[in-house]
Amino acid sequence: MAEKEKQTYSLACEHNVLTVRGVTQVVEITEREAQLKLTGNSLFIKGNGLNVTKLDKDSGVVVMEYSSLSSLSFRQGAPSFKGLFR
Repeated sequence: MAEKEKQTYSLACEHNVLTVRGVTQVVEITEREAQLKLTGNSLFIKGNGLNVTKLDKDSGVVVMEYSSLSSLSFRQGAPSFKGLFR
Protein backbone atom coordinates (compact mmCIF):
# COMPACT_ATOMS: atom_id res chain seq x y z
CA MET A 1 0.00 0.00 0.00
CA ALA A 2 1.43 3.40 -0.96
CA GLU A 3 2.00 5.89 1.82
CA LYS A 4 -0.43 8.82 1.70
CA GLU A 5 1.22 11.93 0.30
CA LYS A 6 1.51 14.76 2.83
CA GLN A 7 -0.56 17.76 1.83
CA THR A 8 0.80 21.27 2.17
CA TYR A 9 -0.69 24.70 2.53
CA SER A 10 0.35 28.23 1.71
CA LEU A 11 -0.62 31.79 2.59
CA ALA A 12 -0.30 34.92 0.47
CA CYS A 13 -1.24 38.49 1.44
CA GLU A 14 -1.33 41.18 -1.20
CA HIS A 15 -3.35 44.41 -1.52
CA ASN A 16 -5.76 43.54 1.34
CA VAL A 17 -6.43 40.07 -0.11
CA LEU A 18 -5.48 36.89 1.76
CA THR A 19 -5.22 33.64 -0.21
CA VAL A 20 -5.02 30.35 1.69
CA ARG A 21 -4.30 27.11 -0.18
CA GLY A 22 -4.60 23.62 1.29
CA VAL A 23 -7.85 24.22 3.18
CA THR A 24 -9.68 21.00 4.05
CA GLN A 25 -12.62 22.59 5.90
CA VAL A 26 -14.03 26.04 6.61
CA VAL A 27 -15.11 25.92 10.24
CA GLU A 28 -16.30 29.51 10.69
CA ILE A 29 -15.97 32.90 9.04
CA THR A 30 -17.36 36.15 10.42
CA GLU A 31 -16.50 39.78 9.72
CA ARG A 32 -13.87 39.67 12.51
CA GLU A 33 -12.68 36.04 12.75
CA ALA A 34 -12.15 32.98 10.61
CA GLN A 35 -11.17 29.42 11.42
CA LEU A 36 -9.93 27.16 8.63
CA LYS A 37 -8.80 23.54 8.93
CA LEU A 38 -5.64 22.59 7.11
CA THR A 39 -3.99 19.16 7.05
CA GLY A 40 -2.96 18.61 10.68
CA ASN A 41 -3.43 22.29 11.63
CA SER A 42 -6.09 24.89 12.21
CA LEU A 43 -5.58 28.47 11.03
CA PHE A 44 -7.17 31.27 13.06
CA ILE A 45 -7.47 34.67 11.38
CA LYS A 46 -8.47 37.82 13.28
CA GLY A 47 -9.08 41.22 11.77
CA ASN A 48 -11.74 43.58 10.51
CA GLY A 49 -13.87 43.45 7.40
CA LEU A 50 -13.13 39.82 6.55
CA ASN A 51 -15.11 38.86 3.45
CA VAL A 52 -14.79 35.65 1.43
CA THR A 53 -14.55 36.38 -2.28
CA LYS A 54 -13.67 32.87 -3.48
CA LEU A 55 -14.20 29.42 -2.02
CA ASP A 56 -13.09 26.43 -4.08
CA LYS A 57 -13.67 23.20 -2.18
CA ASP A 58 -12.20 21.00 -4.92
CA SER A 59 -8.79 22.72 -4.92
CA GLY A 60 -8.88 23.80 -1.24
CA VAL A 61 -8.51 27.54 -1.91
CA VAL A 62 -10.08 30.32 0.16
CA VAL A 63 -9.63 33.94 -0.91
CA MET A 64 -10.79 36.73 1.38
CA GLU A 65 -10.59 40.49 1.41
CA TYR A 66 -9.95 42.36 4.64
CA SER A 67 -9.81 45.91 5.97
CA SER A 68 -7.12 45.01 8.50
CA LEU A 69 -5.52 41.87 9.93
CA SER A 70 -4.56 41.70 13.58
CA SER A 71 -3.33 38.08 13.80
CA LEU A 72 -2.80 34.82 11.99
CA SER A 73 -2.16 31.83 14.25
CA PHE A 74 -1.81 28.09 13.80
CA ARG A 75 -2.89 25.41 16.21
CA GLN A 76 -1.53 21.96 15.50
CA GLY A 77 -3.90 19.05 16.08
CA ALA A 78 -5.95 18.69 19.22
CA PRO A 79 -4.47 19.16 22.69
CA SER A 80 -3.30 15.92 24.24
CA PHE A 81 -4.02 15.09 27.87
CA LYS A 82 -2.30 11.70 27.71
CA GLY A 83 -0.29 11.08 30.89
CA LEU A 84 -1.81 14.06 32.70
CA PHE A 85 -3.88 11.88 35.02
CA ARG A 86 -2.48 8.73 36.56
